[in-house]
Amino acid sequence: MFHAPALRSWISSSRSPIIMASKSKTHRLHQLSGTALQSIAKRPRTITTESYMKDAFANYAGYLNELNEKRERVVKSSRDITINSKKVIFQVHRISRDNKEEVLKKAEADLEAVKDQYISRLVKELQGTDFWKLRRAYSPGVQEYVEAATFCKFCRTGTLLDLEELNAGLLPLSDPAIEPLQINVFDYLLGVIA
Repeated sequence: MFHAPALRSWISSSRSPIIMASKSKTHRLHQLSGTALQSIAKRPRTITTESYMKDAFANYAGYLNELNEKRERVVKSSRDITINSKKVIFQVHRISRDNKEEVLKKAEADLEAVKDQYISRLVKELQGTDFWKLRRAYSPGVQEYVEAATFCKFCRTGTLLDLEELNAGLLPLSDPAIEPLQINVFDYLLGVIA
């Protein structure tokens, strides 16, 4: 790089018109770059911009932490639903000709307890939120519940429990003012098939 005064003296010693034209451009560029650097350097930094960004990131971090905590609670509820629904399924598998009625009564009572204790906790956790964001967290438990409920109904009546009946059974657990948690078609089909 050339030093600016040395460059100016070299340009002024030259008599070529092309170099003379570049002298004025160089001088003008030097002036422009100097004023641009001075305006950047003299501009005061404001703390409000930095604090605004910190506040925005703090709010977003709080939102993500809250969502992760909610996801953990939903996963725990889903595990509880899965475990207790499997117990109901295993009970129904023990049906014989001699004990069909008593096994089904016990299984239906246990299935009702799963709905009242664990699914109601899941419904309360998901109410008022975008529950589709947490679908992967609760879907396995819902599918297992669907399997247990349809298996009990099939052993009792010989027919499958349809999706509308399942969702109608979940409506009393929800607050009527808020969109209720409904079992979707995918969870229903995966529960019936699995």
